Amino acid sequence: MTSDKPDVSLVQTILRVTRMKPGTKVRLSGVFLRNTGQMTGGEGLSKWTVVECDCSLCASGRFVAVDEPGGATLSGHRHFAEANLVQVGVPSIRNDP
Repeated sequence: MTSDKPDVSLVQTILRVTRMKPGTKVRLSGVFLRNTGQMTGGEGLSKWTVVECDCSLCASGRFVAVDEPGGATLSGHRHFAEANLVQVGVPSIRNDP
């Protein structure tokens, strides 16, 4: 009998391989900006560098910390869901308006 749930170790391995590494230059994706009504304004022009963080958000594999101070986390860095970010200078389907 097979299970419909994915193998947790496989999912964790995929997350480790696809995670944005510290030092990666990122910005918010065009799709995220459009979906949140932020196509104009400063957030669309902002760029950050991913930093090392050991908080529970980053440990989950879904969030990354950037080099902007802020947020209520213990690390003191601003966090974003990795799915809402794209690497600067790298084509991505998440940039399509």
